[in-house]
Amino acid sequence: MKNQIRNVLLLSIGSLLLSSCASFSLFNKDKVKEVKVETVEVKREKLNLKTPLPIELLDPSWIIIHPSNAEEVWEVLKDDKKDIVLFALTDEGYQSLSVNLTKLRNIIEQQRIILFKYKKYYE
Repeated sequence: MKNQIRNVLLLSIGSLLLSSCASFSLFNKDKVKEVKVETVEVKREKLNLKTPLPIELLDPSWIIIHPSNAEEVWEVLKDDKKDIVLFALTDEGYQSLSVNLTKLRNIIEQQRIILFKYKKYYE
């Protein structure tokens, strides 16, 4: 019996709370303001991108060393008081280096084209 009374009280309090919010709208119908939505076209701003300056690369100093001139090259480097260090590439290694540089140049060119197309689109 107590459970039934408690359930009835809970249901009546819950329904009272839910319906009380709706009762406010009955008295305040005139105070609801309409929302006016306006769409305004905004012009695109011009891109202010500066064209990058070309890269000024330093020229490396290549010395070709082979068995017949190795001693002579070492002596020239010692006389010029240069550090004697040898960085070597095989012919396949040099070819790989050339292919890698070509791939990099191609990617840079693709990015340059993309930037120009973006600039043209926005202007």
